[in-house]
Amino acid sequence: MTVPAQRPAPLSAPERRGRTEIADRAVAKIACCAAREVPEVRDVRMGGSPWARPSAARVRGEQASLRLNVSMAYPTPLHAAVARLREHVIRRVEHQTGLEVRRLDIVVSELGGDLAWGG
Repeated sequence: MTVPAQRPAPLSAPERRGRTEIADRAVAKIACCAAREVPEVRDVRMGGSPWARPSAARVRGEQASLRLNVSMAYPTPLHAAVARLREHVIRRVEHQTGLEVRRLDIVVSELGGDLAWGG
């Protein structure tokens, strides 16, 4: 008598197999990398300066709050550039982490360089 091959037990639903936690610092790094993809952004600071708080993230459950400390190119229409930055960072963080970005504070702590020559 031949015994049919045993089939592995079906896996439970993904949400029942365990949980994934994404550290605040990892979310902050993702946000900083995303911010650097915006052409008008010259620098994103993870560390703080004496006059500005550092870029950071706070994850609570499935939601994230972010703060970015950025340097923007001069001359740049800041209102439009910051709106693009906000939209891009939120989209990238939500896509890469699955978290909902509830808040994104952007601190423009410096203007520098020129879009044309980067000086």
